Amino acid sequence: MPSISSLLSLLPPLLASLPQVGPGPRTVWLPEQASTIAPQIDLIFDLINYLCYFFFILITVLLVWFVIKYRRSPDNHGGNAGGPTHNTVLELSWTIIPIILVVFIFGGGFRSYIDLVVAPKNAYEVEVTASQWSFNFKYPNGANSDVLVVPAGQPVRVVMRSVDVIHAFFVPDFRVKRDIVPGRTTATWFEAPFPTDDDPENLKPENGHHLFCAEYCGTDHSKMITRVHVLERPLFDVWLEKQSRWIDEIELDALWAVAGPKLFARCVQCHSLDGTDGNGPSWSARAGLGSIWERTAALTTKFADGRTLADFVGPGKKYATPEDYLQESILNPGANLVQGFGNAMPTFKGQINEKGIAALIGMMKRIDQFDAKGQPKPGTEAARLADAHRNRKQAAPMQGAAAPAVN
Repeated sequence: MPSISSLLSLLPPLLASLPQVGPGPRTVWLPEQASTIAPQIDLIFDLINYLCYFFFILITVLLVWFVIKYRRSPDNHGGNAGGPTHNTVLELSWTIIPIILVVFIFGGGFRSYIDLVVAPKNAYEVEVTASQWSFNFKYPNGANSDVLVVPAGQPVRVVMRSVDVIHAFFVPDFRVKRDIVPGRTTATWFEAPFPTDDDPENLKPENGHHLFCAEYCGTDHSKMITRVHVLERPLFDVWLEKQSRWIDEIELDALWAVAGPKLFARCVQCHSLDGTDGNGPSWSARAGLGSIWERTAALTTKFADGRTLADFVGPGKKYATPEDYLQESILNPGANLVQGFGNAMPTFKGQINEKGIAALIGMMKRIDQFDAKGQPKPGTEAARLADAHRNRKQAAPMQGAAAPAVN
């Protein structure tokens, strides 16, 4: 009988002989293999699956056969007592063979686990911040995005933190899942060899790989979904450089109309534009009250402690202007809790600069010019400024690849 060590030694060549990973489903059970680790994970999954099928059929057949062979007959009310009572070879076989199979499965699973938790030295590093209910991705050059964009053919290490409750980083196509635990820093890595997009200015959601939070994290857990886009390295470098300064390319007078809706995509999980309160108050008119800016400018916003915004805004008070209050609500949302809402909003300090804050406040002041999805309504000043900005970009000479869209 071969030793356990000799069986485990078969794993590396077996894994190396797997077919080249490529887009498209490999089995009826799993999505496409879109990372270099996927074939290795799928092998273990398939091995366990087929072993279960085999033993299910074997045990079912033997069970039916034994029921028939050793059934109690009318002529023998005591049953068929002529069966064997002991068989050393059989007992050793059903003990040793499962042990070998379990050790073989453990060896393959442990090898895959080690491969998943130990990132290569040349891995590109991205910081991930998870909060209720969104992901934010920060790149080494300071760029931020709400979708994860990575270079093709290079290991990517994601370093993850949570600002509130437990979340998870789960990309089914990559066979990668890792919990994001508050108070701890966790990490995992992957390598995606196949590009999903060839136009960094137009990262289409349908092209990207799904990225889910796979731990129930509260009311809007089901909305905590984004995408992973893979670009060839030259296109990725262009996207990264543009992403770090995208807001600087927008004309100051158009910030609220162009940058506002892009940044609002990070707010929509909690704040609606249709008057319906979510985990945060709606930016539009709500419950007989005015819009977020109308409530703020009138200093009528009520807080959990019973005071109103009028107690905080004015000469010698905490805020000099209503805009100051809105800015702190973005950067330090727990400072003043609006009546009826909990402290669920994460801080955006270090993620949104002064221009971004100005764009959001400008959008709040003109919220009636945007539809329920945060896009400029046709015929409004917001639509005119957005169209003018778009036309200027298209008319400008292209330097290599185009600038990326901010999702």
